[in-house]
Amino acid sequence: MKKNLSLEIIKDERKKSRIYKISTLIKKTISEVFLNVDLNYSNGKNIFIMVSHVELSSDGKNAKVFLETLKNFSFDHEKVVEIIANNSSRIKKEFSSKIDLRYTPKLKFELINNK
Repeated sequence: MKKNLSLEIIKDERKKSRIYKISTLIKKTISEVFLNVDLNYSNGKNIFIMVSHVELSSDGKNAKVFLETLKNFSFDHEKVVEIIANNSSRIKKEFSSKIDLRYTPKLKFELINNK
């Protein structure tokens, strides 16, 4: 009985480690994409977006990317969400071309409110 329990713990730790590594890779790749993709307001003002963290599903097929803007700059929360939504297909396309995984996870973006 003890051997099975310890085996389950080892398998669980390996799975957590794999998910952590893939989440870190996704975070790094999305950050590179945001550097390359030009996101700006209609008046030409650039938006500074940082990737806070990534939550990956246990099967690795869905990823929730949490984004935040710099606190020193005053950005309209709704406008930033709209700009990300309008450019999401371009962001996802560049992301899938840069990342080297068996399954490219579906991305869902959420903006963290900085107040």
